[in-house]
Amino acid sequence: MGADIPTDVASTMAFNVLLEKQQQQTSIFRMVYRDDEAIGFVAVTDISISDRSGRPHWYVAKDKRKYSMSVARESEREAQRLGFRGFLASIPPDNKAALAVVKRLGYTKLERIVFVKEFDNGN
Repeated sequence: MGADIPTDVASTMAFNVLLEKQQQQTSIFRMVYRDDEAIGFVAVTDISISDRSGRPHWYVAKDKRKYSMSVARESEREAQRLGFRGFLASIPPDNKAALAVVKRLGYTKLERIVFVKEFDNGN
């Protein structure tokens, strides 16, 4: 999903958080299969109940990337079947591959400035 996970434990913890959010109905996680082989997964996080939107994530194994667009399109069709009105994707500007994918999928670029402030917490 575009994030480096440094260890197996960190990966397990990240998936545990995602699955807990699924139980709270603020995320959806599904494995992706081609025939009987798992080739990746899709997830929707940051689900907004009020406007039925969410933030999509797709991961396809490196040796199966030729299926990436069909995986993304099928996840959008499934989201529509579930009643979603849209997706909001946030992509770092240096991730050229992801930017190309969302452009091919027909996402509209919003001109926004996002501000972040991180608190030191006394450290």
